[in-house]
Amino acid sequence: MKLKEIAKKANVSISTVSRIMNNQGNFSEETRRKVLEIANEHLKPGVAPSKLANISYKIVVIVPGNNDFFDNDPSTSADLNHLKEEFEDYGHQIHIVKHSTDLQSSPAYKLLSEEKVDAAIIFDPFVNDKVFEEFEKLGIPYLLTNGRTYKIGHNYIDYDNRKGAYNVIRYLHELGHQKIGIIAGPKQHLVNLNRLEGCKDAFRDFKMPWSETNVLMGAFDPAHGYEAVKQLMSEDPSITAFFTFNDIIAFGAMKGLAEMNIRIPKDVSLVGFDDLKLSEFMVPPLTTVRRFRYDISSIIVKVLTELIMNKNIAEVQISLKTELIERESCAKVVNKG
Repeated sequence: MKLKEIAKKANVSISTVSRIMNNQGNFSEETRRKVLEIANEHLKPGVAPSKLANISYKIVVIVPGNNDFFDNDPSTSADLNHLKEEFEDYGHQIHIVKHSTDLQSSPAYKLLSEEKVDAAIIFDPFVNDKVFEEFEKLGIPYLLTNGRTYKIGHNYIDYDNRKGAYNVIRYLHELGHQKIGIIAGPKQHLVNLNRLEGCKDAFRDFKMPWSETNVLMGAFDPAHGYEAVKQLMSEDPSITAFFTFNDIIAFGAMKGLAEMNIRIPKDVSLVGFDDLKLSEFMVPPLTTVRRFRYDISSIIVKVLTELIMNKNIAEVQISLKTELIERESCAKVVNKG
């Protein structure tokens, strides 16, 4: 049975049936019960309403075009794969397109100008990205994720990276750390800026001295962590803790510290971000920030579909919580010298 048949039998619109089955909207208990009773009699479990209604939207996922984006960050690949599976389960077409800071030469910009697109997800957006303006000009619904702006009118569904980073600094401060080295990600990525802003918020709130010389930005890869930790320790041996902006960077930092005979956590503490499965099996197990990545994909699919269908939504801004996972790579500070 198709949605239109359920709608006819329940004497409601197809949109009402779809929204009730996706647990969206405010409807009377009588309407909700009637629709669900008819649906339960005829629909196969686990089949998305959009498939039954033969609704298929073309969704574009825009990702950074640099070559190491997928290779060095398994959390990113997992996020994108899960998002792709979720959209396909709903019967929608999904296309992953690379993007660059130079909008005119970007493959994403070319696709927008040449093909019909129903909606877009900007995954890991750039700082001051002009592609948002193109979506607004073309009237294409979009969502930012894995990095956000805080501007009015920009839609996002994202983890609270800023709060997650803030909680890391607060935790290290509670352990007595004042000199903290920060090994950040690429400076042109919004997710990196969000985490950096969280660090600055915490340094300010806890009256800790902020030093730009103790911050090194680079790619989300282990080589960056390996090189950065050596540079920071040689420039400032008084550093007692490092916060790396993902677990992959932390793995490289672990190798660099081991080569310098600096013990974790006896000599320095180390915190990552993402909570990869491997992090719990490192020596020592890595303290990190967990993102509940399997919750976000279903929310993105439902909200983006609603943005396509309902032109009266002004903006969508949803933050998902993060959680600090304490393991054995951190300890109370030991005064040096």
